[in-house]
Amino acid sequence: MAELTDTSDILTKLRQGINKGIRLVNIRSKQAYETVRIKNQLQKLRRKRRSTIEDMGNSVYRMFKHNNNFNQESIRLKCMDISRIEEEIKEREEELRLVHLNAQKELGKLKPLAKPMVVGKCECGSEIYQGAEFCPKCFKKIESN
Repeated sequence: MAELTDTSDILTKLRQGINKGIRLVNIRSKQAYETVRIKNQLQKLRRKRRSTIEDMGNSVYRMFKHNNNFNQESIRLKCMDISRIEEEIKEREEELRLVHLNAQKELGKLKPLAKPMVVGKCECGSEIYQGAEFCPKCFKKIESN
């Protein structure tokens, strides 16, 4: 009967270990997916910002070159576009920060699997764990004290 209990304990611990591993993989894969998704959005936004700034610079240069008359409304609108893009970049960066923070929080909730406490050593030198009836190495019966 004791062997059956030991086997069921081992199976329970194995199942707990597998479940923990699956949970860990789920958390990490979700974090990786979200990180890639947000970084792609950031890359597009930064290209858009750079393009808008270049476009504004070209417009200012054309205005200066052709008639030395600047259209302030056109410049103001482009500056507003750049500001809006920069706000979106800040929002995505905050979203990325939160993804990492939430993943760390979820990983912190995972309980470590408890290793049984070592209560002594067998004559063969192997560690004897609390609750064991036999040595895990030589299978000698453990004497209860």
